[in-house]
Amino acid sequence: MMLLGIIGFGVGLLALIAASIFDIKTREVPDWLNFSLIAFAIGSSLILSIYHGYTTIFFNSLIGMATGLAIGLLMFYTGQWGGGDSKLIIGLGGIIGLGISEIKHGVPLLLVFVVNILLVGAIYGLGFSLVKALTNFKHFKEAAEKKLRSKGVLVIRVILLSLAVLAFIFLLATKTLESAILFGFCLSLFLFFYLWAFVNVVEKVCMIKKIKLSKLTEGDWIVGEVMKNKKVILKPSKTGVTLKDMALLKKKNIREITIKIGIPFVPSFLIAYILTFILGNWLVYLI
Repeated sequence: MMLLGIIGFGVGLLALIAASIFDIKTREVPDWLNFSLIAFAIGSSLILSIYHGYTTIFFNSLIGMATGLAIGLLMFYTGQWGGGDSKLIIGLGGIIGLGISEIKHGVPLLLVFVVNILLVGAIYGLGFSLVKALTNFKHFKEAAEKKLRSKGVLVIRVILLSLAVLAFIFLLATKTLESAILFGFCLSLFLFFYLWAFVNVVEKVCMIKKIKLSKLTEGDWIVGEVMKNKKVILKPSKTGVTLKDMALLKKKNIREITIKIGIPFVPSFLIAYILTFILGNWLVYLI
């Protein structure tokens, strides 16, 4: 039965590879792939429970899926992930599982996987944004210069820079651990502000485009209010457009619509999944 556990890891890996290809090509993960993964997680854990005579194996898989559902709903309704990404984490949660004994004796592997997704996703997202900025460098440069010269942003830049300089002077004067931490904090605020500005400009310049209504798919994020004859037809939603919304736009004879192109995030799931099984429970060493 150890073979079934290995097969489970392999199925999860193959599902993530397929989902990554779909996400990169179409920005969607098909439901048949997600539901097949969920069905496999339930079926394999049930077989293992029957074979070993321990119902905990099956229940651990269900708890893992419930955890994945909670995470997926949180990320979906806050507009961080699409529906396909959120469904995918449910199946992966079922394969990895979450046991009460894991919580008692350390950090559950599923939690390690989620942390890996967040860490890998942050690096992956910045890398993807950098590529987009370089491939659209002329427009990105113009938009970035305009944003950094805007009155509100300029004021914040001056304030954060002043705080960092004052903290550095205080560090030189006192040379204490507290002053070093204060300087590090002020410098981090200054750098994170520029990071926010970078991501914001990339999103507006490189991740927004106008498409024909026929190209619109369920879950796409529209930018701004859709209007016709000075009346609002549809407002943007964090969860994207629904089939009902698409039918309404078609009924109102809307031909083009501006959407925000999301980052294909599933490849970061794949990298995090591989790292989880290579590195294991690395959070235990921190705790």
